[in-house]
Order: sequence, then C-alpha cells, then structure tokens
Amino acid sequence: MSTFALDVPFGWVTAVLLALGFSIAVVLTLRKASALSKQRRVVLSVLRIVTAVFAWCVAVQPSRTRERADEDPGRLAVLLDASRSMRVETGGDTRMARASGLVAGWRAEAEARDVELATFGRNTTPRRFNEDRASFTASEDDTRIGDALVQMAEGTSNLGAVLVVSDGADLAGGSIERAEELGLRVHAVFVPDRTPLIDDALTHVDYDRVGFLRRPLRIRADISTHGIAAHTVAVSLFENDTLLREERVSLSEDGTAHLDLEVVPTRLGRVLYRLELPHLAEDVVPENDSRSLLVRVQRDNLRALLVAGQPSWDQRFLRAFLKKDPTTDLISFFILRETTDLTMADSDELALIPFPTDELFSEHLGSFDVVIFQNFEYAPYDMEIYLPRIREYVERGGSFAMIGGPLSFSQAGYAETPVGELLPVEVLPRNTPESRALTTDLFRPRINDAARHHPLVQLAGDAETNALAWQSLAPMQGLNVVARVREGAQRVLEHPTLQDEDGAPLPMLVTGMYGRGRVMALMSDTTWRWGMTTGGASGDASSYERFWETALRWLALDPLLDPSRIVTDRERYGPSAPIDVTATLRRAGYVPYADEAIVLRVIDGEDRELSRVNARTSSEGEVESAMQAPDEPGGYRIVAERTTGPTVAGSPPGEAARRIAEEVFVVELGGDELADPRTNEALLRQLTERTQGTFTTLDEAPHLDAFSSTHARVRELIHDRPFATLPAIALFAALMGIEWILRRRWGA
Repeated sequence: MSTFALDVPFGWVTAVLLALGFSIAVVLTLRKASALSKQRRVVLSVLRIVTAVFAWCVAVQPSRTRERADEDPGRLAVLLDASRSMRVETGGDTRMARASGLVAGWRAEAEARDVELATFGRNTTPRRFNEDRASFTASEDDTRIGDALVQMAEGTSNLGAVLVVSDGADLAGGSIERAEELGLRVHAVFVPDRTPLIDDALTHVDYDRVGFLRRPLRIRADISTHGIAAHTVAVSLFENDTLLREERVSLSEDGTAHLDLEVVPTRLGRVLYRLELPHLAEDVVPENDSRSLLVRVQRDNLRALLVAGQPSWDQRFLRAFLKKDPTTDLISFFILRETTDLTMADSDELALIPFPTDELFSEHLGSFDVVIFQNFEYAPYDMEIYLPRIREYVERGGSFAMIGGPLSFSQAGYAETPVGELLPVEVLPRNTPESRALTTDLFRPRINDAARHHPLVQLAGDAETNALAWQSLAPMQGLNVVARVREGAQRVLEHPTLQDEDGAPLPMLVTGMYGRGRVMALMSDTTWRWGMTTGGASGDASSYERFWETALRWLALDPLLDPSRIVTDRERYGPSAPIDVTATLRRAGYVPYADEAIVLRVIDGEDRELSRVNARTSSEGEVESAMQAPDEPGGYRIVAERTTGPTVAGSPPGEAARRIAEEVFVVELGGDELADPRTNEALLRQLTERTQGTFTTLDEAPHLDAFSSTHARVRELIHDRPFATLPAIALFAALMGIEWILRRRWGA
C-alpha cells in the first residue's frame, strides 16, 4: 500500500500555481528562439520543457510512503449464518441444514488448524465443531455480517482470516465497509437454493407509530412475488383478530405492487393492527405473508381550560405560552371585574362575553385534558354548584391545577369545598389572618430531596447542570400559605426557611393523584420571573417554558413522564428472540424503588404468564435484564411487579405481587429478516473481492485448506523522495547548464 504527498506549503494549490508559472516561462523562451533553425528550435524546446518539469518536481518535492510487510500465518475463524432466512426450505432441505452439514464435515481439519467457530445473526455466539448438527438452528432475527466480523476480530487472537458461510441475505448493510476498516481477509461460502424460490411477501410496511384518536392513520405496504406469475392478491387488515377491511391489489409484470390504506383509531392506548396475505400452497416462506403494526393512539391536541381571576404578569405569560403551542387548544377566560363592582353602565354593555359557567362546567368539562384555576375566586360568579363537577372530572381521570395569587387557595375560600378536597395540600380557613395567608418576601425555592427525580424539576439533563440551572433562576416573590401537604402527595418545591403547621418546610409546588386524575398546586403567581427576569439577567429565558411544557405534559398523563417505565431494545421480535429489557422503577412521587426484589414477566393478552425473570433494582430504581420472546406471533406485554404488596389480578396463584410498569411488544413470524428471503450471491462475491478473499459455493464442497489465513504484518514504512537526492540535484544543474550554453552559442 502506497500513499503520495507533496512537500510544499498548501499542497496541490501551490503545485498548480507553480506549474502555471513554469508553463508561461517555457512559452516566453520558445518565442525568443523562433528565429533559429527548426532543428535547433526542437532541441531548445525539449531541453526547456524537461528542465521546467524537473524544476517543478524539485520545488514541490513529490514523495511516496509505502509499507514493507511480511505475510504471517494467522488463525482462521468460521462464521455460520444462523439468521431466520437460513430456515428457507427448497428442494427438501433448509439452507441451514446443508450449511451445518458442511461445517460438521470440517471438524477434523478445524481441530488440526485451531479454527474458531461462531454462529451469527443479530448476535454472535461461540460454538464448537463437534456439536450435534441439530443444535445449529436458524433463529436469529437479523443477518449482520459486518457486526459479526467486528466481534470476531475483537474476540479472536492472531486472527488471519474469516470464512463466512451464508446465504448473503444481509439487510443491515455495511458489511463490506466494516471488513475493509478491519483490514480482514474475508472468504465466503455461498449457500444457494436448490430450486427456484416461490414466495408471496409483504416486503415493507410503513406507518405512523403514533396515531391520533378518530383521525385517519396511513399505512403504506409494498408487496412482491418471486416465482409466481403476476396475479391479483387480497390484502386483509385486522385490529387484533377483528377483520376491518380487505383490499384487492393487482401485481405488475415484475411481481410488485404498492398499497395505501387508511384506518381510523377509535380508542386510546396501544393498538395492534395486522396486514395479511392469503397463504398459497406453493409459498415456501408463508411467514412473510403477515406483518404486525403497533400504534400508540393519543389525542391529537391537548385541550386546556384556563380561568384567571384578574390580569397579571403571571396570567399574561402563561396565556401567551399556551397560545403559542400549536398542539394546544386553549379556552381561556380572565375576569376584568366582579359582580360587586360599582359601575355606571349596565352589565350587558360592559361584558364582551359573559362567563359561560354552565356551558363550560356542565356540558364540555369532560372534553378538556387540563383545567387550570389561576388566581381565581369562585364565589363572586356563583360557581359553588359546579365545584363538585370539577371534583368528579378529576376523579374520572381529568387533570386540575391551581396557581396562587391574592385570589387563590385560602383567600378564595376553597378550604371546605370539593375543589379544596381534591387539592394535594390542605388549604387554611378563609378567616386566617392575611399576614399568615400570603407572604411577599423574595426567595429561591428549594427542591425537596425526595423529589429530585420528579420531571417538573428537570430543567437540564444531568443532576449537576440541573442544580446550576435552578440556582440561576430569578427569585420568586410571594407565596400562598397552606396548612400542610396531604398524605400521599409529593412535595416538589419548598420555601427555604418558612414552615407549615406541622413544622415541615412550607410547600411551593405539590403534586398528587385524586382518583384517576392528576392534581397540582403551585402556591405562587411569579413563575413568570423565571422567564423575563431570568432572561434579562442571564440571556436565557427558556426555563419558564421548559417548566410549563413539562407541567402540562405531566398533568395530561403523558406516558413518557410516568414514574416507572419499561423500555425494550426493539418493538418487534421473531419467535424466541432475545429481548433486552431496561426498566426505571419509581413510586408515584418519583422516589426510586431502591434495592428491591422485583419480577419481570412476559404475559399475553389474557394476563397469562409465559416467562419470568427475577431481578433486583439499583439504588436509582433501575434494572437491566435479558428475556425471551414467545414462540407464537401476536402482541405481548412485559410487566414489572414487586414481590411484596397487594395481589394483582392475573398473578400466579399464591404470589403477592404489585404491578409497577408495563410495555408492549410484537412477535412476528416473518419480520424484516424474511421480508425479502432471496439469497444474495453478489454481496458475498463483492465482499471477498474487496478483501482479497476466496469465494466458493456450498455445492463445490470446499475444504478448509482452500482458505488462506495468512495476514500481512507491516514491518516498516519507507519514504521515497526521488527529487531530494544529490544525483537528482546534479542532473537538474547539468540540464540547466547545457541549455544555457546552447542558447548562448546559438544566440537565442
């Protein structure tokens, strides 16, 4: 391997400029020699051109760096493709059966040469040549030749070459580039089909992973056939096991077709759809006739009702924030005057829009995702009869937030009302002295130690940066005083010095649950200072919007902000495929389940347990585990449960368990691996050509001796600079001298 370079500043830019200069000098010299005889002009022209080229080479100093290498013997490693495409059966045998038979026949040679063996697919697994052929199964979800080469290179000492035994059906890509980066010699044994492949397949399905309730969801599917004459195929769409519709599609002459479908989700949550082709008797890969689609259905826009008692900076900032978000449908009312205000005009002349209490709180309350009372007093507007409906709304799963101010909490008389009952704090009676009910001091709120994981206080990614972000916020001014935090609620932010009636720090922000809904109490009306005042001091006013964006998502029950979550490495798996599970398990107040024994279970739609793993959480409530997908296709759930606590419906008999979190996944017989089950001989040929390996086919019955495992070892680097030597300089001087003498003698 050689590399070339120019030893001159700015490289080729300088070289080109010098070349132009020398060319101009040659042309000017030749013009002066135009009066000479033809023979003399030719001699001087040749000398001038040769001298100019030599001068250019001396100026730019081209150099070559080359490697001097020795061929050293190395070890050979065999990679046997164990992906599910190897289970395709043609001519009475699967690809894997024939490939494993070849590998088994290499046992004696492999032991003599100390050859490594591994099977690969999505993962790479070390194996032995003397294993039973039946143990070599094609069960991996993907073919990843590039990843397998990297793992063999990292895990095998003195590796000289890798022999890949595969059908070449690598849909992941990048194997050739990975092999070249590693500098590996790669050989290949191609496993062909014995007879032509006959297959109908749903090769690709594209859809929106997130759908919206009662809004069309688009599904785009590609269909292809191999070895089957062009025909019309029926494509069925199922929701779980219920047939929704059927579409007939005509395939083109090349055996392909495209289908666009729309389906309208009618319920929230995870919905499993399935596309299916009819099973032909001659189809050798019926697994790819079906594809599953897992869709998370949610509301398209968040509907918020904001009722404010009077104009203020806090009301102005919050309303502007809610209006700016295009995904939020905002209905807002704020009161400019009360019914007791003395005016010189009739009420009909003063009110632009009368406050529609009955319409909002009787007819449309259930349509809102979040209801916010901001510094709002209910009594002057005869709302007592509607407060029980707000409580019922939250109890059924709605969300409610109360924001402080002089017309909120104790000052508004919520202590003995249904709204006061659902709040996560106990409100003081209305006759509490004002000096005790509302403070006016400047203070920086403190994050409660037990709430450090709560999403409402996450202004930055890591703990250290988040703490600095809170320290940089402008101080709050004023705080509504409450009696105490209710049992089961989460104290999130608190006053650094003042205390409540129980002697605990006076709360500023408290969250909790009431029935199936979420509630939030913010005992201050100056969060706007986190935006305008902080921005004026530091130039960054984004903390206000980050806080309220998270608060709205939390109130609207965004599942991404749930205290406990399970995440799988993928959404779709093949039968019996390994599943990497990561769980973050926290209580309702986001306090981690630290160092606790839990059980992870795979269950079906009827809560029947299919497998389980016992685990223990870390100090942060996190756990990682490996599980296995079921054999049968369909939708399944992984649930995390504590091993102590109240019994959960569906738990195994005699076991007390409490479900903390769950996640849905899909098992497919086909999936991406079998979407296009054709072999790919061209890929393996190109892989061997680019890495100086040997290509052969399974039918040629090769022996291991046919595959070299030597590899080049660089002994030294040699730098050649031919125009920086004494002979080169002497030759250049001689050419210059000869040209000068001839020009003087001939008068040019």
